[in-house]
Amino acid sequence: MISFPSFCVIFTILFTKIPSFNSQSSPSTPQISYSSRFLDSVLQDHAFQAIPRHRPITGVIYDGIVPANLTGTTVSVLRLRTGSMRKRGFKGFKEFDIPKGIVENPYVKRVMFVYHNLGNWSEVYYPLPGYLYLSPVVGLLAYNAVNLTAKGLPELDLRAQEDPILIKFKSLKVIPDGVSPICVLFDLFGGVAFDRMLNGSVCSSVNQGHFGIVVENNAPAPAPVPARVPEEPIAGGRGGGGGGSRNRGWWVGGSVAGVVLLAALVVVFVLWVRWCRGTKRMEKMTDAAERGVPLSVTAVGRAEVPVAMATRTKPVLESEYVS
Repeated sequence: MISFPSFCVIFTILFTKIPSFNSQSSPSTPQISYSSRFLDSVLQDHAFQAIPRHRPITGVIYDGIVPANLTGTTVSVLRLRTGSMRKRGFKGFKEFDIPKGIVENPYVKRVMFVYHNLGNWSEVYYPLPGYLYLSPVVGLLAYNAVNLTAKGLPELDLRAQEDPILIKFKSLKVIPDGVSPICVLFDLFGGVAFDRMLNGSVCSSVNQGHFGIVVENNAPAPAPVPARVPEEPIAGGRGGGGGGSRNRGWWVGGSVAGVVLLAALVVVFVLWVRWCRGTKRMEKMTDAAERGVPLSVTAVGRAEVPVAMATRTKPVLESEYVS
């Protein structure tokens, strides 16, 4: 009897490895689709089968045969010695130019490069909403070449140290007006990156993966250039010239006059404020002088009359000076 954990494992393998069938199909659309990573494993197996088992030649490109349900896809394989690859690289592996200085991790004595061209399967395995493909998606993956009969090998970690890997697309679809094609990179971990295109139809990358050229599907058409209104000729001196310089002189003169006028208004305002403050101060001093020192008031009979304050020096009669 199968335990519940074992049943879960079997269920997961069946639904990740078995191809899924689409409910609708057309002559131009593939009827069976795998996941992109499982497709890499299938194409690696068929690419390795293209290498002769007896004395395979290093540096020779071998074309593989894909299964019938992947018609439209092409696969090729190339085996290189690591030392030779690092010193000289390899140009012309289909669309790819492998530069010198490539480093693989982990280190292996021979590297097996597998090439993919997905053709009309490109949008099935690498859908990109909002974009249109101008080229098929092509791939370059590196494996250890120690065992030519191995299946499901993991890819090597490949990185360009000096010059980038170049992908030279041979033909592109018609480019719509008003849009610029760009390169798209799909790495082995599900990431998508965009980059500018070089020399018309060339992309570059420092890593392995799958590549294509796309344009935005909903890119707006370029705005029409407004018609230029002819300028009325300005009467000038000899030869009809000098109108622009006169206009520029009027503009500069008007700006200078405006600045001078603004400065004059500021000076007048400051002087007016100071005059107002001085006038108020003089009025206060005048009022204080007119009011004088207030006298005390005392009652004399029924009337109240002001009385001067007593002086500090007591008056002395003349008779008091006579002894």
